[in-house]
Amino acid sequence: MATDRGYIKSFYFFIVISFVSSIFFISFLEASFAQKDDNDDKVDDKLIVKTRINLENIDMENTKFIRVIGFINGEEAKQDIPISSIDKSKNSLNVELKVNEENEIVEASSPDEFFVCAYQVGDVSKESTTTPITKFDCNEGDILGNPTGISLFKSDSQVYSKSQEYYQASLNTITNSNSDTVKIKILAPLADKKDTEKLVIAAMIKGQLKSDVIEDVQAELEKSTTIQRTFTFDRDTDIGKIQIGDRYHACVASNDLSPPEGQECEKRLVKYFDKVNSLPAR
Repeated sequence: MATDRGYIKSFYFFIVISFVSSIFFISFLEASFAQKDDNDDKVDDKLIVKTRINLENIDMENTKFIRVIGFINGEEAKQDIPISSIDKSKNSLNVELKVNEENEIVEASSPDEFFVCAYQVGDVSKESTTTPITKFDCNEGDILGNPTGISLFKSDSQVYSKSQEYYQASLNTITNSNSDTVKIKILAPLADKKDTEKLVIAAMIKGQLKSDVIEDVQAELEKSTTIQRTFTFDRDTDIGKIQIGDRYHACVASNDLSPPEGQECEKRLVKYFDKVNSLPAR
């Protein structure tokens, strides 16, 4: 009889152990799948910016391709998307821009800034004299996670209209429209970040981006607490001619700038061809 009771106790103990083990196993599987779901959008330590383009505000008939360009985490990201490849039955187009989460300049973290612009590129040789500025939209955002998102060509965007209005208002005052280049000076005041060792400065206009890595910031800080670079762009680009009123963006990136942000960005409109257009980027 004692043997039977011992057997029953062992049997119940076995059932309890099996039940507890099953719960732990199921919990482990759920945690594994949850972690996998969270990382589905991550690819090889890439930072992904999901750009949503509203197709309702895209001229599908006269556009040959859409150029999407951004400066994210100290790196350029660019895609040219043929109109023929777009599903015209949909209201939006999702474009993923991918850069390294970490590079020699900066490691992505919240709330680092970035920008993305998109240009509707048609027949460049037939640019209108009344609307010479390529239709575009730009947006700035903060890295809030991976992936992070941004939207372009929303109905309430005033980016293009402001550029066009500035161009029209300046028609009677432009005396240097024959210039073949435009100069953009980017300023990075570092009085509050005098320990900065290495950074990158970048400027983008009309889908063209130029950047410069300053390897020894300390050497330049001995002369001035503001680091600056001037970029010269050809006005004739592969997506149209740079005009007065075109919008340009600039970013400065370095781990040493954080906090508050490892990358900071600003924007402004082109106002001159005969002298430098300046923009403090932080």
